[in-house]
Amino acid sequence: MGTARLSISSEVSEEERKRVCRGLFGYNVDRTAGLLKKPGLDINLVLKDENGEAVGGLFCDTFLYTLYLDVLWVDERYRGMGYGKQLLAEAERIAREAGCTLAHTCTFSYQAPDFYQSQGYEVFGVLDDYPEGIKQYFLKKRL
Repeated sequence: MGTARLSISSEVSEEERKRVCRGLFGYNVDRTAGLLKKPGLDINLVLKDENGEAVGGLFCDTFLYTLYLDVLWVDERYRGMGYGKQLLAEAERIAREAGCTLAHTCTFSYQAPDFYQSQGYEVFGVLDDYPEGIKQYFLKKRL
């Protein structure tokens, strides 16, 4: 058996990036007997003002019957008015209807750990090795 001659490059084409991601996804689907793809629903919600301009939103993935909250943002003009709670509640409702039993996310100390905890999420991990005292919180909630 010969030895492969491999090289590492920092120049990555879009097709190479896709190939690597497809490879990992395929491996994960195989190792979970397809469970990774369940329910396989993207939940994307946008908050719009009276002019139809996006002033907030929540973008989520679902896998392993779990809701992953990826991006949640509300424009400063509308913070503290309950819109984040409404977005979160709607995403959780859709996820529950699709069979999800767990939700999770991560947020930094300068973002919204208190918000998520006020919505029933519990901290299950903290990464506190960032500079300037910044911490990253990992949170979860049973749906």
